[in-house]
Order: sequence, then structure tokens, then C-alpha cells
Amino acid sequence: MPEKRSRDRRKDRRKQNSNDHERQFIQAPVILERRDRSAPAAEHSTSETTPVIMKHNDKTPLRVVAKPPQSSSSSSSPLSPSGTSSSQPPSNEMPGNASIPFLDRRHGRMSSDAVIKLLGDHPGHFVVGVVGKQGVGKSTVLSYLTHQPSNAFPIQSIESVAYSRHQTVGIDVFITPERTILLDTEPILSCSVLDEALRSTSMDGLHPELWLERESLYNLVFMLSVCNVVLVVSEGMQLDVAMLRYLKRAELLKFSLPDFPLIPAATFGQAQPDMNYYPDIVFVCNKCRDWELQWQQYNDMQVLLGNIFADSSLKTSGLVSFSNVLPAFKLSHRGPEQNLFLLPYDPNHEQPSTRDPPKDIWNVYDDGLCGVESFQTLVSGLREQISAAPRRLGKKGQVSEKDWYKNAIKLYELVRKSEYISDYIRVAMKTTHK
Repeated sequence: MPEKRSRDRRKDRRKQNSNDHERQFIQAPVILERRDRSAPAAEHSTSETTPVIMKHNDKTPLRVVAKPPQSSSSSSSPLSPSGTSSSQPPSNEMPGNASIPFLDRRHGRMSSDAVIKLLGDHPGHFVVGVVGKQGVGKSTVLSYLTHQPSNAFPIQSIESVAYSRHQTVGIDVFITPERTILLDTEPILSCSVLDEALRSTSMDGLHPELWLERESLYNLVFMLSVCNVVLVVSEGMQLDVAMLRYLKRAELLKFSLPDFPLIPAATFGQAQPDMNYYPDIVFVCNKCRDWELQWQQYNDMQVLLGNIFADSSLKTSGLVSFSNVLPAFKLSHRGPEQNLFLLPYDPNHEQPSTRDPPKDIWNVYDDGLCGVESFQTLVSGLREQISAAPRRLGKKGQVSEKDWYKNAIKLYELVRKSEYISDYIRVAMKTTHK
């Protein structure tokens, strides 16, 4: 009897082991981590790469846990010379690290899907735009209002300059970490824009020059309607009087355009929509040579701007002061200081060679000092003063970025359908035919 019980126990034990083995064989193992194959095998011992089998109870599957290889300064991937693993995915770039199209002029529509992803729902918005003729440095000046000027707006390439082509088409947008919306526009009254349009766009029965003037007016009026601050960029110390008069013309044609057409006036506590909104205007003389930066010439430009915009509704004073950065340029007259700022050549671009200018007793700079203050100091002063611009008061200043963008789309449609601009072009057409 004892021998029979012993044989029965051994038989039950073998049967139980057989069932355990069958159950473990059916359940698939779970691999948590594999050995790093990129590391040389000679650098690690056998015990470091051998899987450790941990046996659990019958209700859980087998788990094969491999010890990770120890880090060694001498071990590196053959595709990664710096010693880091080349299989690690690159960090994703945050949206807004480069400008994107805001308005595609070729197709005449807004890039709504791409832009709306960058805008927020929080209260408040601040928009800075730039206008000017071709090659004056609009994109460069606007890029220096960002934290990474080299990655903001594309500037004219050497090929574009050689073939007299413009770089910006339509309107581009860039949003800074401080939530400042920057709008870069294509050049005003540019022959390059006209040449491109003649190849691919209908002139709508207009003379090419009138078509170009109409498109430029569309851009100017739109920027005056949606921006808090508009930079008017020119080249050198000579103000472009034709551009200034063109700006005043856009001011007159902006009449009857509401600031927020999609928001009822009662929301802002008004009986009628505000038709008299105008932004701050800042005149930037870019690419000034060192010997051109003279107090007397700066003073004369202040007087000229004061006379041209004496009866204008545009806010051309009280925001930017060049004398705050360079006290030597403090004005002699008692009138309001116009928003005029001077910038020398960008040191990242080659300054064209010029003949030595004659000595001038009014030149506040010494020839060897290269403008006393560096380009970085001056452009930083411009950026700080623009960033400190007062926002709109009341509920209008609390309009979110997305709501601002929706109203900007509607304003673009209203500008394109403006009867005042159509009447102006019609009168100009009759004058041209005479």
C-alpha cells in the first residue's frame, strides 16, 4: 500500500507539471525591453545581456525582463558621432517658428485653417503691420521685432535682387511668444508685382498702372483697418513724399469701414459701429548710412512729417521717440515729436561702398565711431517702444485673437467691395484717358 500511494503521488506530480508546462507554453511572453543592438557586444558582459526569467503564478504570463546595457562614454552609435542614440526622434517644433501665409493673393483667399491654429481665445490682441516699397527692408525690420529675426520673415535673396523680384507675396503672419501678431505685406506699387500679375492674373479691364494702384490701395486700407501699429518703411534719410501722400489717400478711402464688422455695436456700448478707427503710424528710415545720421536732417524730417499729417486722423506722434535712444537728436522745436525712427545698415548685410561724404558741422557722429550706437542697440530701442504701445481701451481691447481674425476676414471682403475705392479708380481711369 505505501508503494502504491508513492506511485500515485509521483503520477499526480508529473501530471501537474505537464499541465503547468502546457499552460505556460500557450501563454505568450511579454517583452518589456530589448537589448541595445547598436552598442558593441564586447563592451558588455554576458550577464548584462542575458534575459532574466521571472516565474509568476499560473494566472500570470511569463515576463522576460532584459537588463538595459550600462551607459559607457566609449559606446556610440555608428550613425551618431556625438555618442547619442540616432534612433531618438527629433523634438517637434512649436507652431509659429516661421511665418505662414496670411493672405494668398494669387488665389484671393485667407489661409484660415493654418492661421486659426496659432491664435488664442484669451482676451486681448495686438497687431503690428508693415508697408513700404520694394527692397526697403520691410521684412528685415519686422523680423527684428521677434525673438529670432533669422527665422521670422524671409528676406530678399541675391537671386531675387538680381532679377528685381519681390519676396513677399500677399500677406504673411508671424506670432511672437509675447502674443504680438506681425503682418508682412508685399511691396506697394511694385513693378515686380505688376509683372507677375500680367503673366497670371486678369487686369479686370483696367490699365496695368491703375490695377497696381488699386491692389496697393487694397493692402494699405486693409492694414489701416486691422492693425494697432503700422510701420511705414523707407530707404535712407530721404522720406518718400509720394508714399506719404499715398498713405493719406488710403486714409480717406478707408472711410465707412467698421473696426469689428461681425461684433454688434451694442456689445461695446455704442449705438453705431465705429467708422473712425485709425492705428498708430511709425515711420522707419532703414539702411541709413552713418554719415547721413545728422541732427539737422532729422529735425527737417520731423517738420516735414508734421506739416503733411497736420490734418490727418492717423496717429503719427506720441508713440516712438528716436531721442529716447540717442539724446543728441532731441528736437529744437516745441511741436509734438513725430513717430520717426532711424536705422543704419544691418551688420548682417553688406553696406554698399560710397564716396567719403563732406564734413558737416551738424554731424553728431564721429567717422571712427560708426554711428555711436550699434544697429542692435537702435533696433532694440524700436522694439521696446513698439511693444509698449497702449492697447485699445474698453471691451474692444478684450477682443480675442480668433475673434479679431474672423473680423479681419470680413474686413478684407469689405475692402475689396469698397465703393469708395471703386469710384476713385473709375475717376482715375477717366483722367488717364484724357
